Amino acid sequence: MKRSQQSRSPQRILRAPARTAGTLIARNIIVRALRREGLSHILRGRMATVGFLYPACISPEWLSDAAIELLPEFTTKQHTHAMFKPQKRSERKEDSVANQLVESHTFFGFAAALEHFPETFRFVADHIVKLGSIDRRAIDVASQTIMGFTLPGHVLESATQLPCDLLGAAFKPGRTLQDFVDILGRETSSKSNSPCELKDLSVFGEAAKWGDALAVDLADYEAGRIQWSDVDRGALISGPSGTGKTMFVQVLGSSCNIPVYAHSLTRWQAKGHLGQLLSAMRAAFDQAVENAPCILFLDEFDAFGSRDQFSGDNEQYCREVVNGLLECLDGIERLTGVVVIGATNLPEKIDPALLRPGRLGRHLRIGLPNAVDRLRILRYHLGSHLAGTDLSSVAAGLEGATGAVIEQVVRDAGRRARKAGRDMTIEDLAHSLPAHTRLSEASFRRACIHEAGHVLAGYLLRWEAGALPVHAKVFREVNETTTAGRTLFQRVPGFDRPVMAYAAEIATLMAGLAAEVVLLGEYADGGGGSDDSDLHRATVIAASMIASHGLGGSLVYLTSANSDQLLARVGSDDNLRRRVDALLGECFDQAQTILEKHRRQLEALAETIRVRNELNAHEIVDLIEPAGVANNEPGW
Repeated sequence: MKRSQQSRSPQRILRAPARTAGTLIARNIIVRALRREGLSHILRGRMATVGFLYPACISPEWLSDAAIELLPEFTTKQHTHAMFKPQKRSERKEDSVANQLVESHTFFGFAAALEHFPETFRFVADHIVKLGSIDRRAIDVASQTIMGFTLPGHVLESATQLPCDLLGAAFKPGRTLQDFVDILGRETSSKSNSPCELKDLSVFGEAAKWGDALAVDLADYEAGRIQWSDVDRGALISGPSGTGKTMFVQVLGSSCNIPVYAHSLTRWQAKGHLGQLLSAMRAAFDQAVENAPCILFLDEFDAFGSRDQFSGDNEQYCREVVNGLLECLDGIERLTGVVVIGATNLPEKIDPALLRPGRLGRHLRIGLPNAVDRLRILRYHLGSHLAGTDLSSVAAGLEGATGAVIEQVVRDAGRRARKAGRDMTIEDLAHSLPAHTRLSEASFRRACIHEAGHVLAGYLLRWEAGALPVHAKVFREVNETTTAGRTLFQRVPGFDRPVMAYAAEIATLMAGLAAEVVLLGEYADGGGGSDDSDLHRATVIAASMIASHGLGGSLVYLTSANSDQLLARVGSDDNLRRRVDALLGECFDQAQTILEKHRRQLEALAETIRVRNELNAHEIVDLIEPAGVANNEPGW
């Protein structure tokens, strides 16, 4: 039970300034409910004990703030309000409630269900009043008070469909009607016509399969067919920024028909010092427990870090944060009905203890959407707009884009249509696509040669590396979300990894630049410049061989295989840097030797990519095998 008090003279009950849109909305709903039940005298300070049953669409925090504004207090104890939450009988403090009821002139109690009120409160309550949902009248009061104008009827109606947290944040002094309509349009377009099932978006891959299984488990749990201990109740979702991790959780909640409570370390840190952060963390878990079954979504999960990487002045602080999270995650009985999901771009930075079975023990990866997925994501965000329109040209223009980029395109197209005072058209979408730069013929040819080098070396070294090239693609136009080309490999699960395997993988990565040298005389800057580039990945692999895995001529362990730690060590250790550079040079020479030996095949692959822009697995084999260089082995 949460209890708070506020002093205010009775003459100012209805004129007390409300602080937020949520307070205004809740205040309006409470006052109208009391008047509807013929209880207006309570607003004038008459003695009463009133219980309010509130619907799920109203935030309890709004109601608490509204009660503080409404309740006149002649003394510090005469007027009180309390938020009642579900508790086990053994945890209820009936004596405490009884004392407050005796001391209070007016007592407002709030609960989501009648059984949440303590027995003592139910026994002595003068009235139990059912509050209405958030409606147009309540929203209009907030709009007039905060923004200074009345919203049109159709806008008010759409606003009633917003979740309360978004509704409260939408109102801000100085915001114009068009600003509010834009905010409303972004939310309603993303919610309408959303996929009913996770499998509708195949980009989620294994995550979608896990989510479908979770939905079945939750239904079985609700029906009493299985125990909560049988539910796969924790997972980590990883993938590049913008690939739809948050979207996945939203669709999962919709598919399972349960609420999603989103939090992050950054949000908890904003509360203040360490003690307040930990309190906010525990409150988030308590909120999830009280509203189970539900999903507790922890975004930017890598921000918690790993205890084996902490050092310096903040080490103790960071350790206590991770330990606090571990304490919250433990205890299957306390977290009954709560599915905890973390999202990250950097899974390697997370403390291994957080990822153990019983916590976030399942690791689900989400990649970039393919052509079909891009169409489905477009449809998801467009909602009812452009129904029946062929969007394939727009999807093609989003090659290499993340889900977040696709959402931004739809948002920009909607804004463009609203400013023109008309419905959205496909031209609005086309106009909102990311700006593209067309490669010169020389740059495009170089990109084709680069990917052909990866394909040929990868195919010839497949037995050593344990990976087979299955697709290569080069783009004539690039934007800020894409590179000029990419080659995808199929890996053998559980493949043996001696020195030869690591060296073959590095040689395959260096083969793009080596192919440029073989056919063009020198390489350009396409092999580096960013995380996940050829040079970045090759450097990390080479450093891990020498500094972590004992595969560089020494059995001394210097650091973990974490990429950040490896690169930091390379940057600070001159000897290690020289050894890594020497290994990279050897692998580059190996790749160049292979490609020079099979120059005709390299030229054929590059020319085919230039003409067709891409190669699939069968075409790769057909172009290489006639030259007598294939080495067919069982298992591929």
